[in-house]
Amino acid sequence: MSWDVGNLEGLLPILLGIYVLLLARGILPRNPAEPEKWLIWQQKFGLLLTITCPLVMVLGVLTLTGLV
Repeated sequence: MSWDVGNLEGLLPILLGIYVLLLARGILPRNPAEPEKWLIWQQKFGLLLTITCPLVMVLGVLTLTGLV
């Protein structure tokens, strides 16, 4: 296994996965303008995104390491 330092395209799935996971868990935004809408959104999509975001982040790590 060789590390391709120039292959940074895996950073985008990692960073977006972290950001969306924080949104899904209710950590971000800290003070939403319309909390009722955020609560409905979180109840609707929170579980799905909590499951899929780590998978996307793993895909990003695999892309960084050159395995994918």
